[in-house]
Amino acid sequence: MANNEKKSTQGVQNNAQGNQQKKKNGKRNLVILILMFLLLVCLFIVQCQLNKIKQQAIEEQKLSELALREQQILDSLRAEQAKADSLKALEEARIADSLRLADSLRLADSLANLPKINKDSLKNVRDSIRAERKARRDSLDALAKIEKAKQDSLNKLRAADSLRNSDKVPPTAEITPPAGRYYSPIKLKVRCDEIKCKTFVSIGDTLSPQDASKAIDYNKTGSVFFFAEDSVGNRTAWEEAKYDMASDNVCGKNAYPVPVGGKTVCVDAYEYPNQPDATPKDMVSQEEAARICQNEGKHLCSIEEWQAACRGKDGFKFSYGNSYKQSKCNTNTKSAKRSGRKTQCRSWFGMYDMNGNLWEWTSSTSKQHPDKYLVAGGAWNTNNESGCSESKFSFYPQNQYPSVGFRCCK
Repeated sequence: MANNEKKSTQGVQNNAQGNQQKKKNGKRNLVILILMFLLLVCLFIVQCQLNKIKQQAIEEQKLSELALREQQILDSLRAEQAKADSLKALEEARIADSLRLADSLRLADSLANLPKINKDSLKNVRDSIRAERKARRDSLDALAKIEKAKQDSLNKLRAADSLRNSDKVPPTAEITPPAGRYYSPIKLKVRCDEIKCKTFVSIGDTLSPQDASKAIDYNKTGSVFFFAEDSVGNRTAWEEAKYDMASDNVCGKNAYPVPVGGKTVCVDAYEYPNQPDATPKDMVSQEEAARICQNEGKHLCSIEEWQAACRGKDGFKFSYGNSYKQSKCNTNTKSAKRSGRKTQCRSWFGMYDMNGNLWEWTSSTSKQHPDKYLVAGGAWNTNNESGCSESKFSFYPQNQYPSVGFRCCK
């Protein structure tokens, strides 16, 4: 019995000691975790400070380089100024010597018994002094002009640096003639919307850029890549223009073939009278337009023929692409322009001014209003509502309108 109580007491003591040991171990582990967390926080703070110090060092290096550049320019100007001051002091000293010499000569002139030959010699000396003075004045003027030119150059350099730092917008580039099918060799040129802009093309890929400021002869089916760079270094991304140089035009002058529903239709390249740079005919009824086309052995284009010619082989929304661009066609002005003046407003197959300029009569009637004919393409003031699918049906065939013209098909 006593032994059992002793064992029980000893077990309780052992359990108490075990619990105390566990508590100590838990506290020690907690302290270790806290220390590790504090160490990580310190490391994070140190890293942040290091990054901040590194960034400050980079900024200080840039400022130091800029200050060094400006100091070099200022030192150059100071050297030129010192040179100018030295020449000016030399000139003043020589002028003083000349004046003293002139005084001596005037004294010699007062001597009545001076021989004539000496007077002539003194006159030559005076002329020589005057010539030297003039040469020195010209030299000082030239030096002043050089100094002014250097200051102007420095001002232009600072202005260019300021412009370069503020202008981050690249220019806009466009290639002319635009992508499409052509039946004779063309001359490629890249235009830029900014002054002092450099333009480049590369035939077939982007590996061989060449200057595109002058026309480049081209007669090859394939892709031409181009870009532009402005005077402060902003440049456009490479853009691609695809060309198809066809060998034979079966349609004759100012008309080109367009595939429509399994057949080929010859569509006039320009709004009637189908001449480049001609004033397109408006104030013409649908009936008169159909009669004019018939008299020329053609017919007024149907809506299907007209839209196929406008959309091109890729089915664009506009003759030049899928997104509206105000500068491409005459869609935001107050009147129609001469045919073909907007050279970028050309469809793949070769038709001009199919977006904007004049609405164009078709031979197709409206499904909702069989007594009214469709017009297509928008006019000079229809903006982005001048796509290849734009059409209206509220036009009676006998009516004439100042914003409606037409083109013929065959």
